[in-house]
Amino acid sequence: MEQHPVPQPITSYEFRLVGDMTLKQFGKLASGVIFALIVYAINPPGLIKWLLIPLFAGLGAIMAFVPFEGRPVDTWIIAFFKRIYSPTQYIWQQKTVGTSRLIKPQKVSTLPVSPPPVATKPTPEPIKEASPPLDTSVQKTVSPPTAPKVSPLLGINLPPPFPPPKTRPKAKSVEANFNPAVVIPATPSMPNLIVGYVRTKEGKIVEGAILEVRDSDGNPVRAFKTNQLGQFLSATPLHNGTYEIETTKEGIDFDIIKVNLEGKIVPPIEIVSK
Repeated sequence: MEQHPVPQPITSYEFRLVGDMTLKQFGKLASGVIFALIVYAINPPGLIKWLLIPLFAGLGAIMAFVPFEGRPVDTWIIAFFKRIYSPTQYIWQQKTVGTSRLIKPQKVSTLPVSPPPVATKPTPEPIKEASPPLDTSVQKTVSPPTAPKVSPLLGINLPPPFPPPKTRPKAKSVEANFNPAVVIPATPSMPNLIVGYVRTKEGKIVEGAILEVRDSDGNPVRAFKTNQLGQFLSATPLHNGTYEIETTKEGIDFDIIKVNLEGKIVPPIEIVSK
C-alpha cells in the first residue's frame, strides 16, 4: 500500500530554547524527568525503582528528540492506545417495550350504514377525424427544427461541452544554489535538514511563499511557508535521495529546485525568482 505523505506545518519556524531544542521538546523531556523524580520520591522496592526511573527518563528523551517515520513517538503512542480501546464491533439490541395501557371497549352502533356512492367514469367523446386540406395540389417541404440534445437518463437539455482547461506550462528544473552566507533561523546540526531563503532577482525578500518538497516519484513529503524574513526551515530530516522544491507565490515565478540528499548536513539553499 502506498504511504500517504506526512502533513507538515507550513507556518514559520518554532521558537528554540537551547540550540535546536524547541519548547515542545523541552516539555516532553521535562515530563519524563518529573515522572522519574516522582518514582524516586515514592521509593518503591529496589528492583522496580531502578527500572522505572531510567524508563521514564529515557521515554521523555525519546519523545523529545527521536522521531519515527517523520512523526514524534508520543503521537504513535497516543494512536496505539486509541486503536486498542476504540470499539471495533457494534451490536444492535432491541429496547424492551413498556406495558401498554388497557383501553376500555366502546359500544358499537348498530344503526344501518348506507354504502358509499360509487364513482361513475365519464363516457369519452368520439374523436372526430380531421378533414383533409382543401388544396392538395401544392405540397410544401418543411425541414424539422433542430432539437437540442436531450439526456436519455435525466430527460433534460444538456449544455454545450466546456472547453478543455488550459494546462500550465511546467517550470524548468535547476540545481540548488547553496549559499552558506544566507541568513537563516538556525544553522542545521542534523543531516538532510532543508533550510534556506527566498528572494526576488531584485533582492527583495519573499514573505508567505509556499514551498512543496516532492520525492523522486512526485509525492509531496514536506511543505513550508516563508516567514517575514523570507526564511524556511525543516523540522525533521528527510531520507536520502533526490527531491524537487517547487516555490509558489502570486505574481512571482520560480524554477523548480533539485536537491540530492546523501546523509550530510545541507548548506542553506538560496531560491531566487526568474
